[in-house]
Amino acid sequence: MSKSVGKIFGTGSTDAYGYEKNYVNYLKNYDTSVYDNTLNNLTSRAYAMSTNLDALPDFRLTVDGSDEARQRAENATYQSYMDKLQPEFQRQRTDMETALINKGLSVGSEAYQRAMSDLVDEQNQALNQAAYQSVLNGQNAYSNSLTDDIHAAQFSNAAQRYYIDLLHSLLNGSVSGYDNQSNLYAAQGGVQNRINQARQGAFNNLINVASGAAGVVAPQTRIASTLTNNRR
Repeated sequence: MSKSVGKIFGTGSTDAYGYEKNYVNYLKNYDTSVYDNTLNNLTSRAYAMSTNLDALPDFRLTVDGSDEARQRAENATYQSYMDKLQPEFQRQRTDMETALINKGLSVGSEAYQRAMSDLVDEQNQALNQAAYQSVLNGQNAYSNSLTDDIHAAQFSNAAQRYYIDLLHSLLNGSVSGYDNQSNLYAAQGGVQNRINQARQGAFNNLINVASGAAGVVAPQTRIASTLTNNRR
């Protein structure tokens, strides 16, 4: 006869309900080898991957823009302006001198000096605009490098989180030593509770039998007498 679930868990009962026997037989014949082998492969893979954790880069907690990129952008922009402005400035100066002489203004005269001063002011404004645009482009380059660094940090951190999450997913379904001890403790507690319930039930039955016995002996005496007889 198959042991009942109750017998398996220590109640002392030798009788099994039909559904208990069917369930026990089902569990005994259920093939878990495919799942167990697959889980073993996954946990082995997780262990092998976990040995690579030290090779992963550290989590990025800070980001920074590139000051070198800013400086390069400023220099490149300013040089581009100067390559165009310097020949233009020289042409403007030559044209202005020729025009003033053709008007009969001598070099060094007040009108001549005023006209040349106005030209220099215009050219300085162009230089200031070149400098402003250079700084602006440098700031944009710094901001772009900062954005790129943020994206790189986010990608690196996300890749590490994915790697760690993958390890956890590979371990899904497996039991750790702590989990196993916790399960054993719960199972043993359940078994002990059923044993205690069975013993209490048996004791209550003895009390009921003793209480219903004939005679005028005190209840405590009848219980003690019944227990003594049962031991015999």
